[in-house]
Amino acid sequence: MKALSAKALALLITIAAVFTACKKQSAEQKLKLNKNTAVAPAPSKDALLLADLFKKEAPQTQFFTVQSRENSTITTRNGSKYIIPAGAFRRRDGSFPAGLVTVAIREVLTPKDFVLADKPTANAGDYLLSFGEYFVRATEAGADLTLATPITVRVVPRGEYRPGNGVPMWDGDTSVLQTFDGFDYRNQPITVAQAVSENPGVDWSQTPSYALFNPSTGTLDFQLTDLLTWSNCDAFNTVSGPRTTVLGYFNVFNNETPGSSPEQPSMLFFKPRNINSVIKFYNLILDAPDGFKGFLSYQNVVPVGQEGTFLAITALNGQFYAELKDVVIDAPAPGANYSPVSFDLQPVSGSDLLAMIAELNNR
Repeated sequence: MKALSAKALALLITIAAVFTACKKQSAEQKLKLNKNTAVAPAPSKDALLLADLFKKEAPQTQFFTVQSRENSTITTRNGSKYIIPAGAFRRRDGSFPAGLVTVAIREVLTPKDFVLADKPTANAGDYLLSFGEYFVRATEAGADLTLATPITVRVVPRGEYRPGNGVPMWDGDTSVLQTFDGFDYRNQPITVAQAVSENPGVDWSQTPSYALFNPSTGTLDFQLTDLLTWSNCDAFNTVSGPRTTVLGYFNVFNNETPGSSPEQPSMLFFKPRNINSVIKFYNLILDAPDGFKGFLSYQNVVPVGQEGTFLAITALNGQFYAELKDVVIDAPAPGANYSPVSFDLQPVSGSDLLAMIAELNNR
């Protein structure tokens, strides 16, 4: 392992074990509507066009067949190993499967994956260092099975960082509640009387479990105790220093975004430099004139001086627009309480947009 620079060490991730009920956002679950919303929102045609492009390129489920009464080891195309003890699976009535079991595994591991699968790695808007997100299903003749014995998962950490302490595990599948209070294009508090729905997220809870680095195998190992739920392995960011609120202004913004759910036709992602993480900006700038429509971060969570890359995306009237923009987050101007970033989105093809998303892996 190469020695890390002082700057890199300042960006390293440590584990905050005192956090027992922290939240993580994604957008792949049920929507819980605000009580003021009269009609359930639906995705716009442009949002569906964008979602269809993402779905075709997102990480796909891998399928394996194992003997239920024998010890088995599955190796995915990403190099992850799933060590399954004999008799690990049970039918819903508690009995053992008779023979062959189909194991379906989906892994979300890289910045490209986080965007295409719409599973960003953020804790209340702050980034997390991700060691991957894992979903496992086991079936016998199409019927779902449960786990009687944990499965050991061994994953190869990406990058140079090898955690010396445990990395928290996360699970959950409940949706966040929508509110209509927000901030305008000058980052001033505002309330609008418009019944719209924010892109739904998932509230992920930190579990008591941790993944541990195994120096003998060079892998990060954790126990999978449940099926049919995402198990996420993410460490906390503890970058010190002043923080700011970032507002992202789009020159091309789809006005159907506030009422489109769960897919949205305009989106904003941020990839911190040299960190396996992607933040999605969920909060809409409210009551904004043209040129100032877009998204903002959570209040005062983005480190001033943070290097990274934004990916701004809009689908409008059947055309994709995007910009990939490298930035250093500035401190607020005198008298302001936010740091603006303006985006000049240009027309792109679907293949161009996918290439821009893939480029996040290199930033």
